Amino acid sequence: MEFSGSDEKKTEILGKILEIRNILTQRLNKPTGNLQVLETLLEMWSSQEVGNASDEQSIHVPDPIPSTYVKARKKDVNQKIFMCAEDSLKRYKEVVEAHSNYCKHNLIIEKWTTRGHVIMTRMKCESSHTFLWSSSPYMQNKEYLVNNRVQHGLICSGMLPSHYIKFVDGAGIGKINKEKRNKFFNSYENHIQTEYHKSTTTALLEESASYYDDKFGEIDILTDARHGWRKNAKDASIVAIGEKTHKVLSCQHVTKADDVVSQRHERIGTDRVYTYLAEKEVAVGVHCHDRNLSINKYIREETDAINQNDTWHCVKAVKTALKKVAAGTAKSERKTWSFQLSDKVEPVSTHIHWAIRNCNNDPEKLKSSILNVVDHYKNRHLSCDPSSRCKYDKNYEPSRIVLTDPVAEKLLLGVLLNSNIFKYPQDYVLGKDTFYVESFNNVLNIYQDKRIAFGDKQYNARSNLAVCQWNENVDRDFTSISNPRNPRTPRSVRGKKNYKQKTFKFRGNIWKTFVNVVYSRKRTRRN
Repeated sequence: MEFSGSDEKKTEILGKILEIRNILTQRLNKPTGNLQVLETLLEMWSSQEVGNASDEQSIHVPDPIPSTYVKARKKDVNQKIFMCAEDSLKRYKEVVEAHSNYCKHNLIIEKWTTRGHVIMTRMKCESSHTFLWSSSPYMQNKEYLVNNRVQHGLICSGMLPSHYIKFVDGAGIGKINKEKRNKFFNSYENHIQTEYHKSTTTALLEESASYYDDKFGEIDILTDARHGWRKNAKDASIVAIGEKTHKVLSCQHVTKADDVVSQRHERIGTDRVYTYLAEKEVAVGVHCHDRNLSINKYIREETDAINQNDTWHCVKAVKTALKKVAAGTAKSERKTWSFQLSDKVEPVSTHIHWAIRNCNNDPEKLKSSILNVVDHYKNRHLSCDPSSRCKYDKNYEPSRIVLTDPVAEKLLLGVLLNSNIFKYPQDYVLGKDTFYVESFNNVLNIYQDKRIAFGDKQYNARSNLAVCQWNENVDRDFTSISNPRNPRTPRSVRGKKNYKQKTFKFRGNIWKTFVNVVYSRKRTRRN
């Protein structure tokens, strides 16, 4: 639109438009443009709501519909915050609409009452019409749905009560008191136990189905004990994982009520694992653990299983002993250590792993292969494996320092002869490891902090949640494999799997079980 006139007149009109636009912005609580200014002026003119502009310095604009965009003022940033369910929000809308049909006055919130994360309000108008509204519907057990859902998330996440209190106090979203939380947990732990039994029962069936007909009814297991504290622990979790599916088959909770000596808890828990498997009519073929001598004795004397110890721990012990004789002070050189062994730590450990994988379950072959390390580094290859380069390559030259010092040879031989794998080769010939059990213990750390002393119910519930999470996500698919350079593992060539995101369906199953129980009680009473 174009109009003829001077620049002064143009400036005057633009100033008035700007003034009206500022008034509209304040009234509507949202930004407005020149188009909205013109529309408002035309509507006011047509409805004859504009008075004499010379007499009235302000423009009377009808009250518009409040904007959905609300800007918090500085003094209002600490206002009440609460949680609201969808049905309660719909009911609030229905109440306001129904009231407006027969009353012209607006409802005013008179009172706020906090119930956990829920608020109860009393609304009243000038005609004394009163309504009560809460931000959460009630469940069949007369408890608020919102509070129950929050407690469900609190328990299933493994969050500590102290962390919960700090979080809700800092956010200002209300707080469920300790008595109500304890009451809810006492009923909810049974549903967690139910989901745990479903998970382990399914895992046992899958593990049993993973073996051929000649081993039907027999499985291989990996076990380990995790103590609840770092010293003199009251609690211990003894877990049994299937060797094929890597899922937890049983997790036994042992306390000082069973035995006051913490070191004997693993023996008690292992016996309970065997009892549980016997009740399910499942036998154990091979049992691998991280070399607890009492478990070794138990397996040999009281079961028909084949005892095997974790290879990683035994090779690590060899590396630790070898490092002590591969470096030291100048004063003790050729007495307690030798420079000729300084480059032998990693190669010797690699050779031991190779010897375990290629011993064909023969303890004597494993021992001779380990002892051949000394001759190999002395550049004598009569007993080396035919597939080794030192055996078939005529131009082979040693890449490590050749052993010529009798002291170095004696030190290396002493480390090998004193190693558990040489003394007890029958416990390592199958090349088993407890890697998955150690990984499961890391999941347990999510739910059970070793710095916290949990009660028996809390400890057991948190163990069950860890089992459910592990069984649902172990060996899940991965999208790719990356090969990052890690200076701590320079020889690693396997790469790192980039796994798909974890799922937590077990939490939904626990909630569903809880809801079914709550609403089945009401139907039973009616019947």
